[in-house]
Amino acid sequence: MKKVVIVVFCLLINFCHAATNWNSEASLKRVNKIGTKILQANNVNYPIEFKVSDTDDVNAYANLDKEIYVFRGLLEYVENDEELAGVISHEMGHIVNGHCAKQGVLGTGIAILTSLFTKNQVINSFSQYAATSKISRNDEYEADITGVDLMTKAGYNPLAMISLLNKISQNYIDILQSHPSGDKRLLNVYDYIEYNYPDILKKGYNTESYNKALISLQSAVNERNSSAKLSEKYVSNQEKLLTKKEKRAVKMQGTNSVWDGYYSTLQSLAN
Repeated sequence: MKKVVIVVFCLLINFCHAATNWNSEASLKRVNKIGTKILQANNVNYPIEFKVSDTDDVNAYANLDKEIYVFRGLLEYVENDEELAGVISHEMGHIVNGHCAKQGVLGTGIAILTSLFTKNQVINSFSQYAATSKISRNDEYEADITGVDLMTKAGYNPLAMISLLNKISQNYIDILQSHPSGDKRLLNVYDYIEYNYPDILKKGYNTESYNKALISLQSAVNERNSSAKLSEKYVSNQEKLLTKKEKRAVKMQGTNSVWDGYYSTLQSLAN
């Protein structure tokens, strides 16, 4: 029994040592290499800076300064560079679509409008949250499919995004969340890849998480394929997304989205 306790104790020491012995320089180099490859392959003409954070959270985010942060917890969670490319491409999707600036503009606008109708701080806060949460969920869908395009053009398998999302997304009632529920995000990405990159979908992706995602998606895909109405809706939605994709490709060649301009104006007025 004593030997077992000693072995377990040694394993715990080694685990803690491994967790604290994080090489931020190597991690930043890895993130920069993948991020730069994606930028160059997609001819993005404005600078995006990549950074890493020594934080346990399985998370990443983009901000108004066109910076993408990837946390240590997420770097230790991804299985390979393709899944990491999915993370970076998703966050890049927020930037190229102007989501960060849009949130800043709309958040400020909603705060001003709600304050005109009520002085109740609780009602004001809830109104802002409810309105921006819906916007955020739509932005997540758009960032996902933009990420699929970005990583595919850079030579990464977009099915890696499904593999990663299946591991980190949670299913919940998304009316009160800023992110869409996991099953909806998976289906959104799967449908987009199926329509735009069918050859990649046929080749598949060999991770346990991706294979589990396929199982969970199968009932929704079967239901759609067996219904003429749902199939027609699917094609219509994908055609609309294709039109948006073409417009987005043009915007990426510029320096800023229209939302960046709005936010800059708003900030100048505030100052």
